[in-house]
Amino acid sequence: MDKTYSLKLPNSDGSHQEIVTNRSLLFIGANGSGKTRLGTWIEMESPQKNNVHRISAQKSLTMPDNTTPTSIERAEKDLLCGYAEAPEEQMWNYKQGHKWHSKPAISLLNDYQKLMVYLFSDHTEESAKYLAASKTSNEKVIPPTTKLDLVKQVWEKILPHRELVLGGLRIQTRVKDGSSKIYNSSEMSDGERVIFYLVGQCLAAPNDGIIVVDEPEIHLHKSVQAPLWREIESLRPDCLFVYMTHDVDFAVSLHESKKIWLKAYDGKKWVWEAVEEVSGLPETLLVEVLGSRKPVVFVEGENGSYDTSLYRAVLPNHLVIPSGSCTQVIQAVKALQSSNQLHHLSVTGIIDRDRRVQEELQSLEQSGIYALKVAEVENLFCVPEVLEVVSSQLARDPSEDFNNVSKFIFSKMQSELETQISLRAAAEIKYKLNLFDEKAKGEAGLDSALSDLVDNIDVSSIYNESRTLLETIVENKDYLELLRVYNRKSMSSQISKHLGLTGGSLAELVVRLACGQRAEDISQAIRPYFGNFPSNLA
Repeated sequence: MDKTYSLKLPNSDGSHQEIVTNRSLLFIGANGSGKTRLGTWIEMESPQKNNVHRISAQKSLTMPDNTTPTSIERAEKDLLCGYAEAPEEQMWNYKQGHKWHSKPAISLLNDYQKLMVYLFSDHTEESAKYLAASKTSNEKVIPPTTKLDLVKQVWEKILPHRELVLGGLRIQTRVKDGSSKIYNSSEMSDGERVIFYLVGQCLAAPNDGIIVVDEPEIHLHKSVQAPLWREIESLRPDCLFVYMTHDVDFAVSLHESKKIWLKAYDGKKWVWEAVEEVSGLPETLLVEVLGSRKPVVFVEGENGSYDTSLYRAVLPNHLVIPSGSCTQVIQAVKALQSSNQLHHLSVTGIIDRDRRVQEELQSLEQSGIYALKVAEVENLFCVPEVLEVVSSQLARDPSEDFNNVSKFIFSKMQSELETQISLRAAAEIKYKLNLFDEKAKGEAGLDSALSDLVDNIDVSSIYNESRTLLETIVENKDYLELLRVYNRKSMSSQISKHLGLTGGSLAELVVRLACGQRAEDISQAIRPYFGNFPSNLA
């Protein structure tokens, strides 16, 4: 049967609320949301303070090469409260002054030496008990597994190509092939030292305690963060683990933890609530949204793409989340807007215009989803204002470059005009087919609804309207209208050569300028093409 844990948290009205859980708790919040202060409150002021062990994010990782053990009682008190002679009933008072120097939220913890003393004192005492038992027994006595042994086991499991060498009163390490040079503990990397430190600290926590970990991901490679904490939790099933983080990747990787959203902190009171599942929204996106203070805008595309980089450069005050297809953008925006927990957040979406009809665009805008004024985001790299910035940056003639680009694009459009007309007509027909009345009942009702729908779709009229539109654009050489209707993802790559760029590098250059010396110029060039996206947000 799973163990049940409880944690008492402060409400904004000064009362306490108990959270009962059978898994670890993970607090996610933006910078400034009071994570460290809440961890400090749990340790120093909560009703459970006498049973809390907090691992600060502000800590020295200076690891001594050797140490001298003492009695386990002295070593434990020195580590947990900062004073080896502290009376049992005054441990909390000594922790406040000696361990944290009366500044528990900001004091730099420098207790690696004390941790080593504690681990070696435990190791020495258990070894002495084993030796005494072996001398007085005719039966084989099973060697104890000390806390230092457990640290070694977890450390080597997380770092399988390294080995901890326990000898005398010091810790050393080497590559696990038996022949490598042995290094002193002070020569370990930050990652190696912090793994040792975290495992040791958690083993030192009180029985049935609460272990608060501020920034549990710090100094750790992403690939070992969640595996390490799962191993540590398995060593202390008696303890409740409470993580404080703003790292979205870590929060998502520890998927089994119960998530709590730290919404705000005014210096005295916290506003928090347990994270509820949002139907239709992956936890990854939900946690990313909760971990930010910025308005959220979902866009098409993937992380690392030029179009996503461009969005982030032009919308620096937003949390821009690439969500793949337009369908996924629409689903994400609607899911968040329907959540009672997140109704106060500013959540919008930007999608490619593609070949959507005006009726569909208006319907989407009612849900906060806005279409670009160009057919697809890649066309933003080709708008006249951006081309002018690029040409001037390259010390070229902007007018001549634009004429060459325009001539090239219109020739491409002319060469595939029939295909573009058909695709545009097909998109409108598909939209109309999606208007089928799903509420129709019975065979006759469904048949009638389908017949009515098909009868109202005039393919010839739709096709001819598309043909007239596109032929007029080509005939009038209307460049902006061309960008609005022409879907060709390789367009920016193809026109690069007309700007003196090689390797189709226009998009790369525009993003570089947008993130650097011409940031404002690129932003001003692109913002007008964000359609009806609210100007106060752009």
